[in-house]
Amino acid sequence: MPELELYANSVQHVPPGEFWFFSIICAVLAAAPFWGAFVFLKRKRVIEDTPTSLVRSASQGYTELRGMADLMDGDPIHAPLSMRECTWYTYQVEHRERHYSGGKQSSRWATVDQGTSDDLFYLVDTSGRCAIDPDGAAVSPQHRNIWYGTTRIPGRYHDSDGVWWARAMGQLGQPYRYSERRIEPGDQIYALGHFTTHGGTALRFDKDAAVGELLREWKRDQPSMLKRFDANGDGQIDAREWDTARREAEKEVLAAQNGTAGAPSVDVLGRTGSQRRPFVIAAGTEDDIITKYNRRAAGLLLLAVPLLCTAIWAISIRLTAV
Repeated sequence: MPELELYANSVQHVPPGEFWFFSIICAVLAAAPFWGAFVFLKRKRVIEDTPTSLVRSASQGYTELRGMADLMDGDPIHAPLSMRECTWYTYQVEHRERHYSGGKQSSRWATVDQGTSDDLFYLVDTSGRCAIDPDGAAVSPQHRNIWYGTTRIPGRYHDSDGVWWARAMGQLGQPYRYSERRIEPGDQIYALGHFTTHGGTALRFDKDAAVGELLREWKRDQPSMLKRFDANGDGQIDAREWDTARREAEKEVLAAQNGTAGAPSVDVLGRTGSQRRPFVIAAGTEDDIITKYNRRAAGLLLLAVPLLCTAIWAISIRLTAV
């Protein structure tokens, strides 16, 4: 092909510094989407390999749950831009900045405000409910709105604005763009993270461990320990006095446990603290999420492969010419 031969000839005559600079840039641009595709495929594999649990029977540790999103008791959560009630949101406000260079005008969107919700909400299934702490999660919400306006603080979004042609016409001459994504009460959600149960009688009470910890705490304060249990005043805790201290520690531990036994347990799903175990919250079914990850990975690979092939082809042409 004449065009290919022309490009090859150009590659051979580019100065070495410029050639290797652009080759490295091309390789780096290819590496980023490759890494993104790897991340999505890894999440997909973990989701496929992790069985779904019910809240009531879930084991402590890495757990997969499915259910409906719901608000916790107390003040409801409202998305800052649209003021819609939701369980989770992220938003961004951008301003159109215009630039003049060489007599030509260009514009770009610059972020002036953004934020993400870190409020807890419930995942409810047929067996119970679990509090979701979204901090650090990779969240894929169902609802997304984009609209435009003339001020940094937007007017409320309306459903009629969701028509594509209305959005296209609405952005003409508007200096601000608002985008918001939400999970709303009643949305079907999937969550994969670290499951823990706090309080109540849900956790096994280890009396011996609790007694030992309390005795170690007492021993760190020797004067108080001697004043309390050194019955014969010899400045030491003998075997009989140690038994007395142990019985007293056991009484205190049991009294503390009885005082908290009536409190209801709270299940929480949160971040895992391990890169090999992703923390995922997504609206939709498990099949929907797997399909979405497959598409994202495929799109990134379609972007990465041509860049990588171009870099390899140019380097091979250059080395052949040497």
